[in-house]
Amino acid sequence: MERVVAEANVRARQRLGWLVVAAVPVLFAAYLAISRGVGVNSDGASNAIQAWDMLHGNVLLSGWTVTDVSFYTNELLLFALVEAVYGYHADTTHAVAALVFTLLVLVVAAAAKGRATGREAVFRVAVAVAIVAVPALGFAAVTQLSSPDHTGTAIPLLLTWLVLERAKPGRWVPYAIAAMLAWGQIADPLVMYIGVLPLIAVGGFRALRGKEWRGLDARLVLAGLGSVLLAQATMYAIRLAGGFGAHAAEAMLSPVADLGKHLWLGARVLAVNFGAYPPDREGPAGVAMSLLHLVGLLAALAAMAVVVSRALRRRHSERLDELVAAGILVNVGAFVVSALPTDLLSARQVVAVLPLGAVLAGRVWGPRLASSQRTLVPAVVVLALLGAELAAHATAPSKPGHAVDVADWLESRGLRYGVGEYWNANNITVLTGGKVQVAPVVAGERIAAYRWESKADWYDAGAHDATFLVVDTRNPASRTEAVARAQFGPPVSRHAFDGAVVLVYDRDLLVGLPAYCVPEMAPSIEECPSHGFPLFG
Repeated sequence: MERVVAEANVRARQRLGWLVVAAVPVLFAAYLAISRGVGVNSDGASNAIQAWDMLHGNVLLSGWTVTDVSFYTNELLLFALVEAVYGYHADTTHAVAALVFTLLVLVVAAAAKGRATGREAVFRVAVAVAIVAVPALGFAAVTQLSSPDHTGTAIPLLLTWLVLERAKPGRWVPYAIAAMLAWGQIADPLVMYIGVLPLIAVGGFRALRGKEWRGLDARLVLAGLGSVLLAQATMYAIRLAGGFGAHAAEAMLSPVADLGKHLWLGARVLAVNFGAYPPDREGPAGVAMSLLHLVGLLAALAAMAVVVSRALRRRHSERLDELVAAGILVNVGAFVVSALPTDLLSARQVVAVLPLGAVLAGRVWGPRLASSQRTLVPAVVVLALLGAELAAHATAPSKPGHAVDVADWLESRGLRYGVGEYWNANNITVLTGGKVQVAPVVAGERIAAYRWESKADWYDAGAHDATFLVVDTRNPASRTEAVARAQFGPPVSRHAFDGAVVLVYDRDLLVGLPAYCVPEMAPSIEECPSHGFPLFG
């Protein structure tokens, strides 16, 4: 009998493996099509330029200042891989976005499956994939399939938890976990909050509960602390070696009076990320599908509640489940008490809840669904609906992204170097495959070089002749054009586009250009203060 069961499990694993092999190219193609409909923005374009620079010898990104998130050991490596194979052009960011989301779905499926086999493994994976694999159009697609925006951060985190779950006991395990968490933190400091803090809390709680002060859980607490030191030391070493600088992450607490508003915003952005936000949908069918995705969101939240309840009641629960649940609680809690969230685009700050929640839902509800013989038909129907939805999203008509017309015009006119407001700068560079370069500037009382996703030598008047300024006109209250005319004088010509204006000059706009170093101003980019210690700025 045991032999029959073992053979059945082997066959099930083989079928699941072939299903994955068949699904990967389909998912990638669908995500690529959805991403193309979103367009190229300057965040993703900046990462594409950085990876291209790395491929051409600037491995440490010398001269670069990134944001508070470097993506250096995660998405930038994928950008470099894609550019080495596919090239550096307008489609690069879309290919990387599709690759990241495809990898995310695969890692979520692996984490949801855990050690389960047979029918239970199938249902665990099916539940998790059903929740995570079909991004909605609108705000969800902008968050998940436009540029690295914490979406891929769950990949190294879940891989870390998988190693912890599946590794054979040994003294090396805490060291491996510390190294993997440091890898994630170098790419995105969010890992410190949704990975390290949960590891310390869960490890400490389990050690206290089991009164094992020298066991694995106690050593994992030390591994979490060590990972922060290792990540910060690595970032500092990169800086000392002449590599990129990074801004410190902002951390501002919201006034108590705003907590209710932030809680409501948190509920809405979670709905956006899970595809359960009806205003982001079109037509009755779209609204109906948002309700189906709402079931996924509620299943994830309920699974988290189950795991937390088990832990508090000292009932058996898997360590991975507790780590993921704690990560969700920290991420959502930080969102609610932070002063930074403002609108639905803040969904990026809790986008990790989608894959983490999908993993929990698969691990908690998959076994229960697998134990019933009445769940197969409803499961097939749900997966068929989701497959049809993904196909509809992938084939939906799209319009050209922002600044495509500007990029085409600049290239056709032979204008090769200029400056532009942030959302009209690096994206234009990538849209033209580097044939036109637009260095980002920021407009306040004066137009200034922007030390944010930029390279210092872009603003060297001795090396470049910037003869145009791209102004973003999508904000009716913008005074950028007036500031430019006061600072640089009247342009030789003015050309209006959809959401942008190009001012062409017969002088180099880099001469005497001040710099916004974030948060201070300086007479030039060279006079910006050096970056501080990575964690604190």
